[in-house]
Amino acid sequence: MSATDQQPAEHPLMGAVRQYGGDPVDLPFWEACAQGSFLLHQCGQCGRHYWPASRCIEHGDAAMSWVAASGRGEVYTYTVMHRAYTPDTRDKVPFVIAVVRLEEGPFYHSNIVDCPHDAVAVGMPLEVVMQPHPSGLTIPQFRPRGD
Repeated sequence: MSATDQQPAEHPLMGAVRQYGGDPVDLPFWEACAQGSFLLHQCGQCGRHYWPASRCIEHGDAAMSWVAASGRGEVYTYTVMHRAYTPDTRDKVPFVIAVVRLEEGPFYHSNIVDCPHDAVAVGMPLEVVMQPHPSGLTIPQFRPRGD
């Protein structure tokens, strides 16, 4: 194979994104998480935010771009996991998995951290905190807001 026939090197995060069921179109999101930023996909025509990357329901995908988000939201619903269904959660039970309604509108599924599981409540104000993962990804999780 000559130098002109070589494929460009794959982004270092793509293997982890694929392994955990992510979509390559969300790569800018994962890159930003590694830098401590939380992004959403936004329509440049109407301003509506989306997660994951998507097309605007009114304007399609032509004006979509990744934008910085507040990283703030509230618990919409949640469940407390008392069983470890995978080896990597064995030492974490009980833990909370929540649907977070972000201030910008979309819902985001995440863990609630830095909070006893029995203190989590619907409507609890949250803020994002980035957690490194052994896969190389940085995972947005949420904790109670201190305001």
